[in-house]
This record gives sequence, structure tokens and C-alpha cells, in this order.
Amino acid sequence: MRLLKICLPALLFLTGIVHFASAQNADKSLIDSTIKKFKYYRLKKQEGVLYAHFDKTIYTNNENVWFTSYLLNNADPEKNKVLSVFLLKDDDHSIALEEKFVMDNNIALGNLFLPDSIASGDYSFILYTSEIANGKPANVFIQPVTIKNTDETSFNASLDLLDTARQPADGKRRVRLVTNAKGATIIADARLQYFVGDKTHPAVAGDVKTDIAGQYQFTVPANGLMPGNNILQAKITFGKETKTVKLVLPVYEDNPVVGIYPEGGNLSGGISSTVGWEVKNAAGNPYRVTGILFKDGRSVDTIHTNNYGMGRFRLLPQIGSRYYIKLPFTGNKDTVYNLPEIKQGPLIELTNAVADDTLKIIIRDDRPETVHVLIHNYKHLFLSIPIKADARGRTLKFALKTMPKGIAVITVLDSLQRPCAERLFFAHYNQRNKLNITTDKAAYTPRQKVTLKLGLQNAAGKPITGFVSIACIQANRSQSKKANNIESYFYLENDLGRLPVKENLMGSGREDLRFLEDVLLIKGWRRYTWGELAKTTAADTVKQQDSLSFNGTVRFHEKALKRPAGLTIAKDTSRKTIKTTANGGFTVDGQDLITTENSKIYFLVDANGPENYNVGISDPYSNINRLLSKNYEPANYDRFSVNQTNEDENLNRLEHVIQLKEVKIKGNNDESVYASAHENACGDYYCVYNILNCPNHRNDPRNKPPVEGNRYKILNVTGVKLEDIVYTGCHETEYQYSLSVKGIYYTMQFYPSDYAQFNPPEPEFLSTIYWKHMVKISPEAANEVSFYTSDITGPFKIVVQGVSENGVVSAEKTILVNKP
Repeated sequence: MRLLKICLPALLFLTGIVHFASAQNADKSLIDSTIKKFKYYRLKKQEGVLYAHFDKTIYTNNENVWFTSYLLNNADPEKNKVLSVFLLKDDDHSIALEEKFVMDNNIALGNLFLPDSIASGDYSFILYTSEIANGKPANVFIQPVTIKNTDETSFNASLDLLDTARQPADGKRRVRLVTNAKGATIIADARLQYFVGDKTHPAVAGDVKTDIAGQYQFTVPANGLMPGNNILQAKITFGKETKTVKLVLPVYEDNPVVGIYPEGGNLSGGISSTVGWEVKNAAGNPYRVTGILFKDGRSVDTIHTNNYGMGRFRLLPQIGSRYYIKLPFTGNKDTVYNLPEIKQGPLIELTNAVADDTLKIIIRDDRPETVHVLIHNYKHLFLSIPIKADARGRTLKFALKTMPKGIAVITVLDSLQRPCAERLFFAHYNQRNKLNITTDKAAYTPRQKVTLKLGLQNAAGKPITGFVSIACIQANRSQSKKANNIESYFYLENDLGRLPVKENLMGSGREDLRFLEDVLLIKGWRRYTWGELAKTTAADTVKQQDSLSFNGTVRFHEKALKRPAGLTIAKDTSRKTIKTTANGGFTVDGQDLITTENSKIYFLVDANGPENYNVGISDPYSNINRLLSKNYEPANYDRFSVNQTNEDENLNRLEHVIQLKEVKIKGNNDESVYASAHENACGDYYCVYNILNCPNHRNDPRNKPPVEGNRYKILNVTGVKLEDIVYTGCHETEYQYSLSVKGIYYTMQFYPSDYAQFNPPEPEFLSTIYWKHMVKISPEAANEVSFYTSDITGPFKIVVQGVSENGVVSAEKTILVNKP
């Protein structure tokens, strides 16, 4: 059945304000040159910020995925009419799913279904829009997720580390696989496929069988194990059942990676300054360590990093001395890390890099000289002022009134316009919208109604308008290490890259602010260097920009045509005819490929003897999907480099589940996932609530095919209220001598359970109990939504994210579902 198009409102969003001020004695030629460079660089680098709010980060096979995607700060919606989404398996870079969705007014609403066949493991959803710049997607977003398998197997499996010596005598690490059948069956001669590290380039791999006891012993060279490449993954196949287990192997020669970051970029002789430092392992996971700071072979201080691997200390360096850090980290062998060379030149010191409306800067220089201080964000120049700096320091205070909220930069230039110091700060951190989530209760029982109210205010407390997506999910289906937040992503991670895992990257508590101060000190070594900006010219502002299109060819007996041919595009109930070029080429407008989810689009040649013609069409998104998948480097979320873990990728290790498969019930616990469906040739069905093609109950064995002339329910155009329709029947047409392709979809709507209308006796174990795209929050309205809890008990998390008239907004709230 055709889903109605949702008309999206135009959204106001952030705009950069170009402001410039200078002292009377400023060098006008320097100012003019610098302004021009920033203009060129801004045009060269201009791009939107793509973000997607997913309902969860842990999914199962036979489950829906819901998301809302926002393209922020985008000036050209016409080039971004399509959002491409594909699901990539992290360990082998294979593509599991590919879909395309309509993007309207920089918003795309998405829904995908994870089939029963999808393997468990770590995955990444990679999203990009149809805008192409210099042959690559201009706007890309990545959401890492975990997929668990819901199938209960008749056997268990585990991996056990047999040797615990720091260094095995023969240099080999031994691991034993043990299988246990639930009955009297022995899992002998079962196929066992395994690898260590990256599946595409494994350190060790094999395809073997278990012995007569259902076991197998692995031998892995210990010297080839490094952080991020030390996970043993084994897949056991017994009959028609499979189970995957993983073990993190110990890495004892885990030499840390140490970064040392003097504030402003340099150490200057005779001037005290702050030095940030960071300690990680080779996989990028942070270390909390204690180190010793040495000067010329003599210890002068004990320094520390925190749980995020970051720390800072003060230092008064002397020219001619050598400073270094020792970490008593691996065995009895100390490791030494040298501080940067001590130089002459200006330094930047910030009392608080997380600034509200005023920024206090201290410029010190071991030799008196005139320097230029610039405040900018590598796109707009907000201030340029010359000052005379000396060792005593020059204190400057700047009102940030005309600057937009977010990360900005202080750059100090010498008399030859060379950058000699740089520091990041965050402007207007206190200017934050407040999104209020209130519920009628703090705790509920299964199948009880939840009433949720939303309110949105700006920093001054004035009610404002916004548009948000709302999710209510089982709390253990969200991993903090993989979760994204629109506010921290837009203001921090999009600019600085991956940050240490933290529950709330932009909190307002003392620890939150200290974390952000460390991030701005340590992570502030820019992606875009001043050298690149200085070399930017007007020619660099010219981009080869385009929007992806579908091109095809009609051939006669595998030969090019000699005259144009007619081509009919058939989809749903509509048909359109276009003409090819003289040699049979054609381009398809994106609007002609928009259809209801899972429907096909057919291309038919309008000619006598159509069986003599063949139609070919290239999907440009498929080529880009493969390019992105090949070059993608997934984050390593394993924080265990010494302690072993033994993980079963089946969901029953995450939570108790009930698995319904072909109407046969197994267990009686927390969650059910259905694995069969009853539908007609068009794929239409109705669920136990009499809802036509209800996405919440795909593959539910209680589904039935609809009957022509009967009445069923669908969501109305607002997506809020169910209304009755008369089913007009299945009229699926299979066209002969045609090419069929997948279309660009409008998303399906989430259908929340309504136990006031229908209260089935069977358990309803839904981990996502509510999802809603684009809910308007208005100062004049009550802004109230309601939904029901399912039969799962425990904590549930309400996550609200979106945009407002003056910025992005997000908030969370936890409710409890208790046993009655």
C-alpha cells in the first residue's frame, strides 16, 4: 500500500555572523590579506553537518531500525534530495543492507528491517547525501551498532585461555574452545571457522573441525598480538545452527602512545606554561597512568592522566635543558617520552577555554615583539589586533557577543604572517537551549500508558519552537560507547573527531567542564592547518559539485540503438514514458524513483518485439557504498588489552529472551522476535491490531493476509492517529522483458501498541516501545505524546533529539517498568 508523503516544515538553523574589528594601528595589508584567505578557505571547506538519531545501538535480527537524519548548516537542499544508507560489517567490510530514502528540506526519515539471515557482530550504518564534491560525498555520518542473534541454539560454546604467563616460553598463546550440548549430543566434527584481528587481514585464520569431545585448541603467535588486533573470533556450525564466540587475547607488550601538547603549541624558555598530555594504547583506548617528569636526568614532578587518558601539568622550562617523561608501564623496562624542543616565541594562556560571553587571553613572549592576535573559526575571521607582547604577559579580554556558539581558535602571527601559537576555546557554552521531558509517573507496570510532555526554552528561559525525534527504548539496548548525541556531535565531534567515551560530553558539572577543558587543550591540534589556509587561493573555491543521478542504456540484441526509443517507467500504480538518446542512453530523474518501501520500479521498452531489447541501469550509490566501505576504519571499542573477555554474540547473554519461530514458543522470559510472516503476493499483511503492514509486527506468526474489501487501520497523514481504510486488493504486476530496480523510499511510520484498543493474551516483548519522527514542540501547544509500556520490565530510556529555531537540542530521561 502507498504511504502518504510527509510534508516537512522549513527549519531555521545556525548561521555564521561575519564580524571584524581591529585596532587603529593594525597593518591594513595584513588584515585585507587575512580576510581574503578566510573567505577563500570558507568557500573551499564549506559543507553541511549530517547527523542521524537512531533509536538504539544494539539490535537483533528480525528487528526494525528507526532513524531521523538532519543535514545541518546546509545551503543547498536541492543537491541533497536523497539519503543513502548502508550497513557495513566492521570485521570484513561486507555490506549487509543498502537502502535509499527521500530527503526533504534537509530531513530524511528512515526505517530498515534487519532480516533473520544477518550475522551477529559489530556493524556501522554509513549515511551520506546525494551531494557530491570532487567525486566524493560531501556529507557523511557514521553510526556504529551491535547486532545480536536471537536464535537459541541446542549447544553452548566458550573460549578459555590456557596459558597465563606474561610471555609464553615458546612464544605461542593457547586457547581452548569447549562446546556443551543441552542434551546428550556431543558437538563432534562441527565446522569451526576462526580468525584473529581483522578478518580481511587476519593475524591467524583457519577452517577446522571440533574433536570427538567437541573441543579444539588454538595456537596463536603471541608476538603478533597488538591492541586492536588481539580478538579471537570463532564461528561454530553444527547442523543448521551456528554460534559465534569471541575472546580478547592478552597483550603484555602494550607500549603506550603518548602525546605531549604545550598550551599554544610551544614551550618557551623562561616562561611558565601548561602542558597537556595524553596516553593511549595502539588501539586508541585511554590509559590512566602515573608518570615521572625529568629534567636533565633528575626527577622534578609526578604527573597523572585521568580515566580518559588525559592530564596536565605546569612547567617552567629552561633553554638548553632536556625534559622527558618516564612511564613504569611494561614490566621492568621504563619508556621515555621527550617533551618538545624549547624555543623562543609567544605563548597563549587561557584561564578558561570553556568560555561564556567573555574570553580572557594572556599572551607572553620571552622576547618583546609586536604580534597579531586573530580570533576565528577557520571560516570566519572575527577579530584581528596587533599587540606588544613580553615575558610579563599582556592580558586581553574580548566580548564574544558577535560570535556564534561553538569551537573557535586564537592564532598568533609573527611580523611575517607566520603562525607561531594557536589555542582552541568554546564560545557561549552557557547559551544552551533547555529541553524539558516530564512524565506523569516515574515508574510504570507492563502495558501501562505513559504520558510524556515536552517543553523547549532558550538560554534566557523564553519558550521556543523545535522539531524533534522521540525514542523510548529498553535501557540496555543503548551503549554509551557507541551512542551519539546531536549536540555534542555538532559542536565537538564533527570538528575534533572521535573523543574518549563519556556518558555526557557536554555536561555542566565540574567534572564535565574539566573534561572539556582537557579536550580543548589536547585535542585542539587542528585537522585544517594554517598552512593549508595560507595557501588557499580563489581557484580552490571552485568545486566540481553535483548530485548523483541514475544513468541507463537500452540495447537491441546487445548492440547500441540507431534511433531513440520509448521507455516506460512503472511503479506502484503510476506509469511514465521517457525517450532515450539516439544510441539508447537515458537519465532517470530522482523523483521517478520514489516509491513506497520495498516496492520495485520497472523499466520497459516501448517497441515491437520487446524481448529483443535489454535495459541496463547503473546505481551510482552502489559504487560509492563500496568505495566508502573499502576505506572505512571502524573504531576499536575493546578496552581490554590484558584482561580476557569471553563474549557470546547471541542475545541470550545480553538479556533473557523468548524466541518465537514458526509459532513454536521457546522459553518464557523478556523479549520476543518473530521469524515468519503470513502475507500476500504484494507483501501485504495485517497484525493482531488489525493494522495494515504494521512495521512493529513484521514476521509475526499471528499476521494474516488482508482480504480485498475488508477494513483495516493505517496511520493518517499526521502520523498520530489510526484511521480506517478499505483494502483495495493486491495488484502486483510482474512485467515481462523488463528491468526491475529498488526505489528511493518514503519511510514507514512506527505503530505504537495501544492496549486500550486491543490487549492480546500473548506476551509483547518490544525493546523500542515508542518512536516518532519530527514532533513539533511549540510554545503555544501542550506538546504531549502518549504510548504504552510492553511486557519487558526494568529501566527504559527516553531520548529526544532535534533542531530548534536557534540550534540543536537533546535530552534524556529514564523511567522504570516494574513487575505488577
